[in-house]
Amino acid sequence: MEQHFHHGLTAREAERRILYTPDVRPGFVAWTTCFPYGDGRIGLSFKETVRENDPFYEPPLLEMGEAVGAPVSYCSVECGSELERSYRVYMVSSDNGKTFTETGRCPLEEGSFCNMGFPDGRIIGYDVPRINAQRTGWFDGIKMRESLDGGSTWREIGTLLEGCAPYLWRARRLKDGTLLLLTCLYGTPWGLGKERTTRNTMLPGETYINKIQTCFLASRDGVHFTGPHYVLPGIGAHEYDVCECPDGRLLFLAGDVQATPVGRQFVEHRGEAYINGTFFGIRRGAPQEPKRDPMGGFVPESLVMLEDGLIIGSRRNKPYSCSADFGENWYEVDGLPTSLYQPFLLEAADGTILNFGHKGGDMALGQEDMVIGMDRFRVENRMPQSCALTLTREMDAQKSHYVNAFSARLTASGKPVAGQNVLFRAHPVWNADGSYSTIPQSEASLQQEAVTDESGIARIRYPMFDGRPDIHFYYNIDVVFRPAEGAGYSPCDGPMMCVSGITPHRKNRWPYDAYLAEGKVFLSPKVQREIPDAIAQINTLGSRRPVQKGELSDALLQALLAAKLLSESPEGYVWYACVHPKDPFEALDMGSGDWYI
Repeated sequence: MEQHFHHGLTAREAERRILYTPDVRPGFVAWTTCFPYGDGRIGLSFKETVRENDPFYEPPLLEMGEAVGAPVSYCSVECGSELERSYRVYMVSSDNGKTFTETGRCPLEEGSFCNMGFPDGRIIGYDVPRINAQRTGWFDGIKMRESLDGGSTWREIGTLLEGCAPYLWRARRLKDGTLLLLTCLYGTPWGLGKERTTRNTMLPGETYINKIQTCFLASRDGVHFTGPHYVLPGIGAHEYDVCECPDGRLLFLAGDVQATPVGRQFVEHRGEAYINGTFFGIRRGAPQEPKRDPMGGFVPESLVMLEDGLIIGSRRNKPYSCSADFGENWYEVDGLPTSLYQPFLLEAADGTILNFGHKGGDMALGQEDMVIGMDRFRVENRMPQSCALTLTREMDAQKSHYVNAFSARLTASGKPVAGQNVLFRAHPVWNADGSYSTIPQSEASLQQEAVTDESGIARIRYPMFDGRPDIHFYYNIDVVFRPAEGAGYSPCDGPMMCVSGITPHRKNRWPYDAYLAEGKVFLSPKVQREIPDAIAQINTLGSRRPVQKGELSDALLQALLAAKLLSESPEGYVWYACVHPKDPFEALDMGSGDWYI
């Protein structure tokens, strides 16, 4: 099912440039990463494989190919070949990405996939070597290496997460200089003789999304790290990104590039502490049918947040996208081609947005004419205003108790939005037979629009929920905003509340004469004073069958009718169909009640 989205904004001064072309074509150049030096310079690194005898090549064990899950057509990409040599190439730009020059190259196994530069010219690299010492799988940990000559030579300076099975994805530097390494853990190390024999082995009772533990490491100097700090819980994200919000919070976002369930999470950065916020979903741009087509959206895999909070995103072989509401809704960016493969976004010092990647995909040498490319562009924030909704349950006029009425407040950039329709949706939590309702809130049985006033407030009331004499009668209510095309606002969802139909009262210990709880009739002291044998009368009935005239005193019958526990029918007086009815049917004293001031 094809998705149709509004276009968000148009890129300006857009150009796609080829930064590196192999000498012999078709060649292999891929797996681009970029990194700032902290002084305005931009570093670039990628892998190049050439047809050249490799005197140092050592064939891997067959067990290595099995553990990694590399098919024969892909084995040389992972493990090399005596007829091929692979290098890690390093380049730098001192003019905000206008030009790049090569600073060094080294054998692939000596360089690093993730890198970070420093003003003194040092590069620290982070890498999970593809072959361990036993040549039976990947290395169990993250190697740290340092280069003082632009990436030509390296020395090892330490190991991170030693003894673990990390998947290293990206390095990012925050405004205060903090370095983040985005990684994940495959639960346990894998390979010959280990608990997880192959990279893709599932242990008994394990699920894929629980197997992958998404986390990051943090450092001030690029050498000493804290963590792992776990984020994006329960979705198994391993190729994700982070951006820094104007207020200092970190926004982690997982796109659908690896069929990962999409989602986003705010994390507060307090020195060396990272406090996880709520995990949020993504609406616009997410796959419409995630079970059938989990990669059917274009939620980005690489992010950059501009100073005004606008996020620009890229997703391999998909449109560039933008979001003005912290990743809840994504819109296509006009004026740009589809993104390069395995993109890496960076904002240059002059505000230019740069996106690096390669032409091609997960390919072997000679399969396609591969080059390293860069998209360079600027944007102006002309996105619809980001909106927010609150939802509040209202009280009666005397402020004595909460009622079945609600108000929602719509704001944009913190200011009220008037004259807009918001949609309230309500649905009982329990079905009539006492089973839990599985109807999604989008299909709620009660849906009604209301218009916001000059304060941005819209109100709704549900009189049909008044007087329900069942303490287990709950309903879910939420509110959403779906603006008309061209209204200048982004859609948004408010919170969902789960509330009880009946509520306690202020300074009233027994506000209800009678109510039901799991089929039991609870009577207040007032009813018992007025009808001393009320409990005995009800217990004499023995069942929830219809009550016939004369079986209860007129006074008790009228009290139960007024409390809506009974209603008149052709069969007699029938009991209210409460949630979770249980036998034996009986009446009980309400007890001490509740007291609120």
